[in-house]
Amino acid sequence: MTAGAQVILRTVQRIYDAAMEPEEWPQCLDAVRDLVGGSHAVFTTNSLDGVQLSTCSRMDVRQHGDRCAQILHSDFWTEQMQRFPAGAARTQSSMVPVKDYERTDFYQQLIRPIGGGLAAVAVPWRGTSGWSAVRICRPLDERDFGAEELNRLQALVPHLAKAGKLNRRLASVDPRATGALAAIDALGLGLILLDRHGRPVYRSERAEAVIAERDGLLADAHGIATTLPAQTRALHQAIATAMLLAGGPDTADAALSRAAAVMLRIPVSRRPPNGPLILSVIPAPTDGRGAVPGEPGAVAVLISDPDRRCRIDTAGLASAYGLTRRESDLAALIAGGLGPAEAAESLGISIGTARHYLKQVFEKTETHRQAELVRLLLHSFAAPDLGTATER
Repeated sequence: MTAGAQVILRTVQRIYDAAMEPEEWPQCLDAVRDLVGGSHAVFTTNSLDGVQLSTCSRMDVRQHGDRCAQILHSDFWTEQMQRFPAGAARTQSSMVPVKDYERTDFYQQLIRPIGGGLAAVAVPWRGTSGWSAVRICRPLDERDFGAEELNRLQALVPHLAKAGKLNRRLASVDPRATGALAAIDALGLGLILLDRHGRPVYRSERAEAVIAERDGLLADAHGIATTLPAQTRALHQAIATAMLLAGGPDTADAALSRAAAVMLRIPVSRRPPNGPLILSVIPAPTDGRGAVPGEPGAVAVLISDPDRRCRIDTAGLASAYGLTRRESDLAALIAGGLGPAEAAESLGISIGTARHYLKQVFEKTETHRQAELVRLLLHSFAAPDLGTATER
């Protein structure tokens, strides 16, 4: 493999890394700029929400931010970008001769001050909802981009298109922006997000751990299943129903008519002595972002392992209800599944003392039974889980 081919492969890898981790796009664009050869580069998207400067390379946006905004929203820029064919790398000069371009107000007032003029341009994708474009730029007094440099950019175009599609798919269903994932992690739940074709587009760390065990739940790039055919059928029926529910009013009636016959909470058997996993299948509406009205929508699958114990925030519990350290420790053990006698032994106190502490806990938390107390603690004071009961 030649050195040039190795550089292209490394740049392609950076592109797919950026698709999965959007904060990597600036470094990815740096690699694209270096490969093609330019003074700076910009990556833009045009959607129903308007034109956006997604990221740039070797250009101070703080210094040129206002000028960049004027460029992106100018009629000249929009008209020129619409002329570039999707999927092909072209030079700016192939659309407008350099001498003609140099005389435009657009160049003199907006492009020349930021050191641009010549550009290698690619439109990785263009659809009904918008398009994206990458421009590798040089000052007008340098040589224009040649065939070899355009070939390098051309080699990246299909990968930029695929990465952009994956990025948009993740953005339409990924709950990280809302903080929901942090809450799910704190409860010790796994999460798998499926697109409208049933393909996983996101798996949390906890979900990855469950899948890696290959004990009950299976998953690959094409879908999810269980180790038992009957449970897999039930899971797929639940996913299909949730997809219809996520598709909006045009599909909701069909989904509701099926919901009575489909259990949207699926038990998944595991090897003894492990108890079953519980999969909760729920619609994941996308508020119109990328969803097609009347078609199936995205689905979230929550994974709960009843064998995993959660940790109770005893400090928070004590502060909220005025419990002593011993009282909050006892309450945490009760929430973890121990009876009063087992909790007393764990704390090194008598059963009578444990019962006295438990009575105080009931009074201070205004609960009357252990079930009420456990519900309160798990709903309000559960911290990230600490492993299975058999591990402790």
